[in-house]
This record gives sequence, structure tokens and C-alpha cells, in this order.
Amino acid sequence: MSPDRLTFHDETCCRCGTPDDLIRISEFGKALCPDCYPEFVRSRIERTVRRFRMIPKGRHVAVAVSGGSDSAMLLHALARTRSRLSFRMTAIHIDMGLGDYSNACIDIVRRQCAAARVSLEIDFVRNYDITIEAISTWPVCAVCGGVRRALMPRLARRVGADVFATGHTLDDQLQFMLKNILSGRAVSPPPVLPATSFGPAKAKPLIQIPDAAGETYARIVDLPIIGEECPHFLPDTHRFKDIFDLLEKQAPMGKGQFWQAATRTARSACAPCAARRQQCASAPSAVFARLSRAKRRRSSSRQSPGRPRHLASLRRGVNP
Repeated sequence: MSPDRLTFHDETCCRCGTPDDLIRISEFGKALCPDCYPEFVRSRIERTVRRFRMIPKGRHVAVAVSGGSDSAMLLHALARTRSRLSFRMTAIHIDMGLGDYSNACIDIVRRQCAAARVSLEIDFVRNYDITIEAISTWPVCAVCGGVRRALMPRLARRVGADVFATGHTLDDQLQFMLKNILSGRAVSPPPVLPATSFGPAKAKPLIQIPDAAGETYARIVDLPIIGEECPHFLPDTHRFKDIFDLLEKQAPMGKGQFWQAATRTARSACAPCAARRQQCASAPSAVFARLSRAKRRRSSSRQSPGRPRHLASLRRGVNP
């Protein structure tokens, strides 16, 4: 038997028993047919929301959408479960000013929201007098991520949301945990971060969903997603995901087991957990504060209109 092949729940759909056209996601430890797969993923997301009490009843949720498969799956799944979980939702998107790519993303998220029957709020980095460009040793991809993490919570608060939901997956969580460990910090980002002075509570409903599941879900449900990669994306920034893909290949369901074990270990190793969570949650506030200070300095120095304006600095270690 191939080492990539599962040794359990592998020959028939674990829900309906059909042996045809099976989808095997190693992280789930079972096989599903195309008819059962979407509902299985949605139920898994719903269980995660309930388990970690991410969305209290009657609250308003702002769902971050980018045009990719992960946020598309999150938007579609929450839209299908909002009546059972009793919450309202609005999609939010930041136009990063990256030319044709950003324009294509806006077109995609509008189609996604129309299909899910969810209202969409769009903000633009140009409204903050910022251009996305490389700064010192920070490439464009890193600057873009820092600005987006600073602006998204504020947009969520502006639309009146009580909870800000992001499409971070199991793979994203594992990668960030490993980076922390290699930096000498036993910190596991919690599934829910408390509200701060600049944004609502932050939730990660996809924290138990692998990257591969999002791509498969979008294909089966026929969700519109961006068909091109960002021209500034650096594959090297996701190199740690290859480590966990190898782990999953050798030990099916290993990613989920590693996440749970590492989370328990980090919790016991870090005594002041509450203080650490607050520090992680408030880090984007420092980023935005630096943005504002840089903007004021530029205004006071009376720069010429043609001079490019950009983010002065970013803070490392921001929670994804």
C-alpha cells in the first residue's frame, strides 16, 4: 500500500458508503464523495465555532475575504450556517492598490458575496495615504500583510461587527507556531482573540481545516476564486508548510495531532497566557500607530505631491 494512502475509512464514503469518485483528505482521516464533502466541511467548521464559542448568538460577524479559496470557503460555510448559529454577517475586503491584481480580487469578492447573499464593505489603502512597496529588508509581500492586518480590524469595527472572522487554516496556524518555536517563544495563537480598543474579537473558524480542503471545497461548490497568484507573493514565506506536509504524508492526521499537542504544551509553558494573548492581539495597533505618525511627519515636512508615500515601518511578530 502506498504511504500516501489512508489505512482507515479509505474505500467508501464515510457518510453514504458510495465507493465512487472519493475525495481523500489525509488531515480528515477519511474519504468522502463529492455530494457529502461540502456538508462534512461545513459541519466541521460549525463544530469549531461552537467548541471555541467564537460567535455568540445574535452578534454581527465581519468575514475577511481576499478572493482566494480559503476565505471563499469561510464565507460560503458561514452563510450556510448563520441561521442555525443565529448571527448576522458582513464581508469586508481591503484593496491593497496592487493594480490589475487588486481589481481582479474586487471583482471576485463581489461575485462571492452576491452568490452567498452577504453584503460587502470595501476599503482602500489609498484612503490612508499609503502605497504598498518594499521598505528596507521588508519585501512588498510582508509590507502588504502588515498593513492589511492593521486595517482589517478597524474596518470590521466600522461596519459594527462584534466578531472579526479570518480564513486562517490549520496549515497557517502550524506555520506560525513553528516560527515562534524557532524564535524561542512557546506561543500558540489561540482560536479566538479578545476585542481590543481598535477592533472586535478575532476568530479563526478554519483552524481545523487544512489548505487542501479549501481548494477542493471551492471546486466542488463551484465558488468563484482568483485564478492567478499575487505577483508579489514569495513562496519562501510558506516554506515551513512543506515540513508539515511531509509529516502528514508519513503520519495521516498528524497535522491535527501536532496542533493539539503543541497548543497544550505552549499553554503549560507560558504561564501568563492572558497577558500574552493581549499582546498578540494589540500588536497591529502599534503598526497602525506608526502609519499615522509617518503620515503626520510627511504632512508637516510639506513633501512634493509627486513623491511616493509608503509605510514607514512595521512590527515583527504580529499574530496572523
